Amino acid sequence: MDVLVGYASSHGSTRGVAERIAARLGEQGCRVEVRPLDQTTHVGDYDAAVLGSAIHNGGWLPQAAEFVRRNRTVLAVRPVWLSA
Repeated sequence: MDVLVGYASSHGSTRGVAERIAARLGEQGCRVEVRPLDQTTHVGDYDAAVLGSAIHNGGWLPQAAEFVRRNRTVLAVRPVWLSA
């Protein structure tokens, strides 16, 4: 299974969490790519997605929220896990 582990981070800690999640998925035999959400365009290339964002002012960073809105049709037909 090809999995996107996408993240939006302000200071880098969310990227670290994404890398740890990707490592665990890789141990289970998944092919994983860790990418910043504002640099990810081809969501349809993945079988599943794990998406996360830092929280500011009670919500996801704008680039993460926009990524989900922009890709909602593709994400709706794949396994997706969202985290803050």
